Amino acid sequence: MLKNICSWVGVVTLVILLINPAFAEKKSAKMAMLLCIFPGGGQFYTERYVPGVLIGAGEITLGYYAIKNHFEKKYSERNSLLWWELFLFGYSLADAYVGAKMYGFDIETNIDKVSIKYKLRW
Repeated sequence: MLKNICSWVGVVTLVILLINPAFAEKKSAKMAMLLCIFPGGGQFYTERYVPGVLIGAGEITLGYYAIKNHFEKKYSERNSLLWWELFLFGYSLADAYVGAKMYGFDIETNIDKVSIKYKLRW
């Protein structure tokens, strides 16, 4: 069962990486949040691969142990893991949203062109 899950995660990650260059300069926050259905998908969409791998690995690991504890009838541990999974999913959504909104910000901003002028009128 774990082998099937890992193969599907690999296929989904590969699809996200292949689709990613098709999106040019701006990233859609809605698309980033929608891709969070897949573990780390929103982070891969916004070209933030290290957080994508960490979040994806965390979600898959927590999900695996939650399923394992469910079959072993350790419901208290399962529920705890599912709460952590929900927290990590919420963090993934927020991170993907902010990553999409801030995508390209460091390229667009040129501090040398920014000036502040004060005008006093009497």
